[in-house]
Amino acid sequence: LSSDQLCGNEIVEMPSIQQKDVVIKTLLVEVCGMFCFLPGDVQSAPLSLKVPENVVEGSARATFCVLGDILGGAIQNIHQLLKMPYGCGEQNMALFAPNIYILNYLNKTGQLTEEIKSKAIGYLVTGYQRQLNYKHSDGSYSTFGERSSAIGNTWLTAFVLKSFSQAAAFISMDQKHITDAQMLLAGRQLKDGSFLQIGSLLNNALKGGVDDRISLTAYIAITLLEMPLPRTHFLVRNALHFLETEAQAEEIHVYTRALMAYAFTLAGNEEKRQEMLDALQKLAMKEEDDTIHWERPEKQKKTLDLPYYHPRAPSAEIEMTSYVLLAYMAKEPSPSQEELLTATAIVKWLTNQQNPNGGFSSTQDTVVALQALCQYRTITYSKDGVDARVTLSSGDVALTKFHVDSTNSLLLQCKDLPSVPGDYMAEVTGCIFMQTSLKYNIQPPQEEAPFKLIVQTVPQNCTGPKAHQTFDIAFNISYTGQRMVSNMAIAQINMLSGYIPLKSTVKLLEKLVFVQRTEIATTQVLLYLEEVSGAGELGWETPSSLQEDRAHVTKLALVVTI
Repeated sequence: LSSDQLCGNEIVEMPSIQQKDVVIKTLLVEVCGMFCFLPGDVQSAPLSLKVPENVVEGSARATFCVLGDILGGAIQNIHQLLKMPYGCGEQNMALFAPNIYILNYLNKTGQLTEEIKSKAIGYLVTGYQRQLNYKHSDGSYSTFGERSSAIGNTWLTAFVLKSFSQAAAFISMDQKHITDAQMLLAGRQLKDGSFLQIGSLLNNALKGGVDDRISLTAYIAITLLEMPLPRTHFLVRNALHFLETEAQAEEIHVYTRALMAYAFTLAGNEEKRQEMLDALQKLAMKEEDDTIHWERPEKQKKTLDLPYYHPRAPSAEIEMTSYVLLAYMAKEPSPSQEELLTATAIVKWLTNQQNPNGGFSSTQDTVVALQALCQYRTITYSKDGVDARVTLSSGDVALTKFHVDSTNSLLLQCKDLPSVPGDYMAEVTGCIFMQTSLKYNIQPPQEEAPFKLIVQTVPQNCTGPKAHQTFDIAFNISYTGQRMVSNMAIAQINMLSGYIPLKSTVKLLEKLVFVQRTEIATTQVLLYLEEVSGAGELGWETPSSLQEDRAHVTKLALVVTI
């Protein structure tokens, strides 16, 4: 290369006869990755099932399941992802939204059958009609609807808007409900582009560590971009401007960063997206089993004296980790190989948090996690399908064999294990998703209960024949957890053996301040509580009448928090 630049006080010239020096070295390149087993390779996975010494005798049971697709469990159990009643607006949407993601995934990968399509669309139609019960006249939605004293919840309204907009591709719905929700959000957008927070966060575990205004604005920006509205729309443009300004702050909660990363990804703002992801990588929890997830910095580590119990992560951490996964998967035109490797480590952690039905621990984390997993599987799905064989044995005895291929990859195949505790061995040829579900009962420590519950009969003593035919139940409920008040809770009161509830007295409970809704069955009463206070020793007290019926099994009352 000829040049006028001096090199040792001499001008560099290109000789007429070209010459070059070559140095060849062998370099060792180490890259991240995962094992890829060749066809025919046999992998062995030992399964040692143990129970604690204080297990309730006869309560232990275990099931071994195989799947060709990590979403197979959710697809097979779409109607029971969450083991809780769905008598409120938030829970109904938690069962509504996953149908959309699963339909999209199966449709894009060519796996959608008429049976699954019919079932999922049926759930969408039912959920859509039920959700309208929780709509307010101004277009907003709340947990229990306009008949309750609560005003419309901004976060829940955005959740409904997002879900209805996407469900419109599969079911017929009145466009007015979508327009009403969008106009409601437009009326709650402030001059700086943020949104006015009315109502509580759906996930109470996030309170205190999250700037509600920033996280809410990021969530609504995601909703609007997923509808999709163009980035130039005034709602989207103003929200993104607010987020770009707030992104310059040094102290941003990890949950908020995860939301912002996904919002910037959808908006195509690669610079801000990368800033958020780089910051999140520094906060990532990278485990020895090659998994990655994120935790709240203020989280207190709990030590449980249950050596064989592996607790699932809190819903807040599942949710924020899922948003990071969405930020990686939504990149246009497609994620890089490095991003896919990171995503795979995230997916490995998320699948470890699933319940046996394919859902997660609460409403919002189930929705976000399944959306993220569907996005991941859509990108990584291979049309070549799977071909795997599994042999489950105990000692020298083969208990059962499974064969998974493209014809049954979505089928959840299970086998009840005959002995718990026990040692088993799974031998696998091919790539498969295995899940062992071990269930047993123990007496929980009383001091860990987040609620105080006292139930008494009135009168306490049955002195005459009339008292044996009808009597009242008086109950006191108070919250004893670390926060000032609980999130929404459900009180489940199972009837005493031989008695059924009187509907007229149960309906009177809805006049109480915190009771938003009641449901009555033959053997139990469900009370939906907006919140339970811990300010006093006892929350509230009221009687509910019972009348004599044929004998039923006696069960205790319990309170479930959501």
